[in-house]
Amino acid sequence: EVVARFAASPDGHFEIVTADSPESVRATMPADWSESLGPDFIGRVRYVRTFQKPTGLEPGDKVWLCVEPPRSLGIVRLANHPLGRVHGSGSAGRFEITTLLADRNRLEIVVEHPALDEEGKPADGFLSRGPGGLVGEVRLEIEPGI
Repeated sequence: EVVARFAASPDGHFEIVTADSPESVRATMPADWSESLGPDFIGRVRYVRTFQKPTGLEPGDKVWLCVEPPRSLGIVRLANHPLGRVHGSGSAGRFEITTLLADRNRLEIVVEHPALDEEGKPADGFLSRGPGGLVGEVRLEIEPGI
């Protein structure tokens, strides 16, 4: 789901535009968003996935959500609970979610490409990168209790 697109201004800033956004689409992941939004799209896109709580968990087991970095910036939430951020120039995010899990769970990752600073300027040298998107794996890892 497109949250906003970024329109370049002559002074090098980007304006955030929320009107006239493309419709939501289903996507096979991981992938950049060039196939669904075009290779030149820049902006903020929300990815949503629902999943069931893993079965067979034993007391003491820990469940981790692992998110490979997107291009630029990703903000990760589970059941409206903020987990953190992952940056294209950083390592994968690993978030312990054991106590947040319900029978049915809603994962949301908002990807911003380029990542903008407070002044609306690209903060991450995005011009040298390809289209934005969740270009890495998102997975659950189960760590057995001791």
